[in-house]
Amino acid sequence: MSLACNHDRLHGVTPLIDHFIMRSLILAFSAFIALGASAQVPIIDYGFLADDPAVVVNSVLVQPDGKILVGGFFPDYAGTIHDHLVRLMPDGTVDPTFNPNGSGPGNAVEDMILMPDGRILIAGNFLTYNGSSAYFIARLLPDGTRDATFNVPPNSINGAVWAIELHDAHRVIAGGEFFTCNGYSYPHIARFNDDGSVDTSFDVGTGFSHNVHEILVLPDMRILVGGQFQVYNGALTGHIALLSPGGPLDTTMDNDPGLSSGGGTVRALARQPDGKLLVGGYFQYHNGQPRSAIVRLNTDGSNDPSFTSPLYPYALVRTIAVQPDGKVVVGGEFTSSEYANAVPGPARLVRLNADGSRDNTFTIGSGIGQGTDLTAYVHDLALQADGKIIVGGHFQTVDVEDSYHQLVRLLPDALTGIDEADARSTLRARYDAANGMLWVDPNAEASGPAQLSLIAINGQLVHTERVFQNAGVPIVLPIALTPGVLIVSLATTDHREQVRVVVE
Repeated sequence: MSLACNHDRLHGVTPLIDHFIMRSLILAFSAFIALGASAQVPIIDYGFLADDPAVVVNSVLVQPDGKILVGGFFPDYAGTIHDHLVRLMPDGTVDPTFNPNGSGPGNAVEDMILMPDGRILIAGNFLTYNGSSAYFIARLLPDGTRDATFNVPPNSINGAVWAIELHDAHRVIAGGEFFTCNGYSYPHIARFNDDGSVDTSFDVGTGFSHNVHEILVLPDMRILVGGQFQVYNGALTGHIALLSPGGPLDTTMDNDPGLSSGGGTVRALARQPDGKLLVGGYFQYHNGQPRSAIVRLNTDGSNDPSFTSPLYPYALVRTIAVQPDGKVVVGGEFTSSEYANAVPGPARLVRLNADGSRDNTFTIGSGIGQGTDLTAYVHDLALQADGKIIVGGHFQTVDVEDSYHQLVRLLPDALTGIDEADARSTLRARYDAANGMLWVDPNAEASGPAQLSLIAINGQLVHTERVFQNAGVPIVLPIALTPGVLIVSLATTDHREQVRVVVE
């Protein structure tokens, strides 16, 4: 993570209109390549119009209104003044109402949480927010400006914060590489009051022996912690520890020796609706038994034998998201060959069934790739209410698609067929094979930007591009199409129409 944060590669940006044109051309070209190179096109949401953040996305958070917070290490997002933190509209375009005149955090954002009242807590490796002092943690108002009533004093934390969680309506638990807070000894974990002061009633003793990377507050207010540590307050905990609400170790969870391997770590924690705990990271054993990269535990720390990891012992899991149907989306730093039983799978992103087996209906193709870069990984996942999956990290390709870097939105499932348009649809389309022209007549009252897509009957994407609707004016596209039946889809942020077209 620190390598990504110190990476100084800058990503060129273009004006918004140029971005639409270039992305449309790239997507059209990539779609034709995909048909020849892969049996099934990746389940990319091509209507998601986010720009490519430079370097890395560390955290993605979907708000109840559908807007999307994106944090990481990316200066000057999309040609705006926003550094390392941006809010996107549901279609991926920049939300101009978020921190409109501010530059944001002065360095990388590592984690974010949304408070019940709409305020936002961010943590990372920054010392300022909008030019004002904000040491490693800042609280923002819903519009993205800094909430000055929360203030962590300068030099009070002596290292980066990798993870934060609300402990109650006002207090926040933070973990990371620090070991003192405002003069008090808090090795790698601390709790802060509503005003940003250290909560000295939180008793951690000698704390953790190494960095904390993930925190999960359970419904009963106990605190599950994962990281590089092997000891908490003198007790062996093997990269995972359960703390009581006040800070002391909760010994009802047995983690001696816990998760283990050379250089092991826990990077991801998730709780299932039944209370069982999913733990991801880099490890090969749990309490002496072979377990690789992801394990499911009961709340007493015992292994759940009904879940078997599909990953090879040297894979690294960085993020876990549990879907409402019980399936589990897993992202990290593992290649297509790092699966158990030498059965290749998608790189860096996979969906699992409830028993840990690979869900092959999640057609991500070859997975997330590095392109021309030296490395790639998925760092965070966010599930939308409609089932779509936002993927953030450091990457250059999604299967054969190379126009999405660091951030992409996926459909929950691949299309296996397309319904024709509703009989009430006013959308009309025809193809002139002699001239190679597609004519699309939108709704007579339609106006503004839209995403036009051509989809084969088997669900494969043939072509997509951004178009502009002008009431009563046909959309004419020069495009070479092979004979067959296609569905023409014309979608805006809140409406979609589709119609069948026959290419002869």
